[in-house]
Amino acid sequence: MVMQEKDASGSLRHGLNNNIELKNYNRWIYDNISSGVGKKVLEIGSGMGAMIDFAAGKGRKITGVDIDSYFLKFTKRKYADNRNIKIVRSDCMSLGRKFKKGSFDSVIISNVLEHIKDDGRAVRIINSMLSSGGKVAVFVPAFQLLYGVLDKNVGHYRRYSRKTLRKVLETGGFEIEKIYYMNFVGFFGWYLNSKLLGRGLTPENQSAFFDKFIVPVERWVEKLIKPPFGQSIVAVAVKKYGNKAA
Repeated sequence: MVMQEKDASGSLRHGLNNNIELKNYNRWIYDNISSGVGKKVLEIGSGMGAMIDFAAGKGRKITGVDIDSYFLKFTKRKYADNRNIKIVRSDCMSLGRKFKKGSFDSVIISNVLEHIKDDGRAVRIINSMLSSGGKVAVFVPAFQLLYGVLDKNVGHYRRYSRKTLRKVLETGGFEIEKIYYMNFVGFFGWYLNSKLLGRGLTPENQSAFFDKFIVPVERWVEKLIKPPFGQSIVAVAVKKYGNKAA
């Protein structure tokens, strides 16, 4: 999950090394975006493989792309014995030089779009990678009012609202299948750490507590009632019929 243009690789590596251990949280993310995952999958910013771990199997062919040498080396070794998973060095803007248009039936882009300065162009490129009727599964940070030290430290250009994310996806040639806020509790945690305390990283013990004790309860509650706001936004969108965005 490291397709950033800002130089924040050290903080991102620390964060992803921590996040890969958050099994409950990563499963929660994947379960929310899984309706957008097909059989021929491209993950943009595959990081340490948190989403690939859940998507693997069920006859899927998965290609993960990243630009960070540490993560590329890690995931190539991790999936070396799996013929259905391929790891490639590329950023989002260079996908057209690596793959033919329409090569995939689904794209996962989790905690990545906010790292790309021209997110509109990125979405159009993603659209071009998809076959007709293909889907993009998106997970991004929510609410610009939460933007603080933590965001700057990991290279975020922005945080999204449902309205702004919907606009960039629809302008890029997609129709929204679902879009909603996720992680009500995390909203307050991010505000505390990034805005009030000015932390550049979330404390590992705090993340571990959240993953072990909060996520199992919160995911059950949010499955019943979608919150009016949250730390993140989930979206699944479908490529418009006949769209040739690039």
